Amino acid sequence: MDEELRAAAAPAPDAGGRGSGRVPLSTKVAYGTGSVAEGVKDAAFKTFLLFYYNQVLGLPGWMGGAAGAIALLVDAAIDPFIGSMSDATRTRWGRRHPWMYAAALPMALGFRLLFDPPSGLSNAQLFAWLAFFSVVVRCSMSLYSIPSNSMVAELTPDYDERTSLLAFRYLFGWTGAVAITLLAYLWLMAPGAKLADGLRNPAGYAPWSAVGACMIGGAILASALGTHRLIPGLKAPPAHQPFSLARLRGEIGEALGNPSYRTLVVASVFASVAGAFNDVFGLYLNTYFWEFRPEQLAAFVPALVVGVTVGVVVARPISVRFDKRHAALALATAAILVGPLPIFLRLAGLMPENGSARLLSILVAHAAFMVACAVSVGILIGSMISDTIDQNELLHGSRREGIFSSAIAFSAKAATGVGTFLAGSALDLVHFPRPSPGEAPPPIAPGQADALGWIVGPGLFGLWLVTLLFLSRYRLSRAEHARILEELERRPAVA
Repeated sequence: MDEELRAAAAPAPDAGGRGSGRVPLSTKVAYGTGSVAEGVKDAAFKTFLLFYYNQVLGLPGWMGGAAGAIALLVDAAIDPFIGSMSDATRTRWGRRHPWMYAAALPMALGFRLLFDPPSGLSNAQLFAWLAFFSVVVRCSMSLYSIPSNSMVAELTPDYDERTSLLAFRYLFGWTGAVAITLLAYLWLMAPGAKLADGLRNPAGYAPWSAVGACMIGGAILASALGTHRLIPGLKAPPAHQPFSLARLRGEIGEALGNPSYRTLVVASVFASVAGAFNDVFGLYLNTYFWEFRPEQLAAFVPALVVGVTVGVVVARPISVRFDKRHAALALATAAILVGPLPIFLRLAGLMPENGSARLLSILVAHAAFMVACAVSVGILIGSMISDTIDQNELLHGSRREGIFSSAIAFSAKAATGVGTFLAGSALDLVHFPRPSPGEAPPPIAPGQADALGWIVGPGLFGLWLVTLLFLSRYRLSRAEHARILEELERRPAVA
């Protein structure tokens, strides 16, 4: 029976012996489904979490930013442990799936409690609640995402099929993000008796987080169960080695010694700082800088759907046509030039007036373009990381899928913590008002909305420019990857 399962799960051999690399549609769907959980978590953390604690519960911005940074740094610190343990796990359920199954319940429960703290907590107690349950959610997510990400390089060696596999992951991730955002704007955060703006209504966040928790737990379990049959065909763990810090240091050093991988890690650091900075400020900009109402914010959801669809559809064709590196550089350059442009134009007095339908149309189109670029670049970078795993096998005779996934996650999360802290601190720097719990916020002072624009626009441009500079140093092309696979074919199989 094990032999039959292995034959069904393994790629069909080609002339080279390493497999055709084609991944069935059913496998891509099952693999991608779990990213719904990541999308729900990312949308909640990036868009709503700091806003909820700062503008709804009245927690100072620097405390919200510090709690987020602490959670991310703790999460980032354990990522290499999870990656190393995932690589070395030996069970009848393989080395990835036990961790994936273990993540579902704590992540769902932690997400639910994060958005429903007990009433009457002091600022210090709110800070502790936010930090603790943020750690629970983020670390539980890592238990799923690192082993799941590690499966990409195991499922196929094909240069373009990996891009397709990552496209499904992004498609389902953004589906989760769009769904939970739409629920927030149109249903669960409806206005209350005292608050005309439903986003500041604390009663809406508890049922909203309950729906999100169900989506998270269900998606993780569906993905783990849907890919369970593939376990016999995945890579076997290396010979058993007891875990030690020395072994972990050696594995991380081996990964970071790869120049191609190292450039992606550094680029990811700056991209993550920029992404967190922009995401945290996004709701503040839309609410105070552009002065959109919650029902107008819902108009951005179709733009997200269009942007995600375009980004997923074009990722593989442009990779085939232009190579991953060139495609990623072109899309990143477009995003850098277009991303902060509306803010600069508004500060120069060249945008339509707030409240106009023309302004909303322009920014909705801008959001669709930016999402399409971000999705395609993310897919391409994820696929490029999988290619560096093959390069590492050629250089060192070992495959470190878990370590490679965890090291990039470590840098991204640590940097996102920095971005979150900077954004929270910037709110206090410009003395941005925060309300008492359950009350409408006081009006912002003249110039404070423009201050947000002057922080976000130039900040994003600089951070993304540095990202582009490091991404341009990546050198692993299609031809070089094909040569690596040919070299590996001529070697004895790695135990």
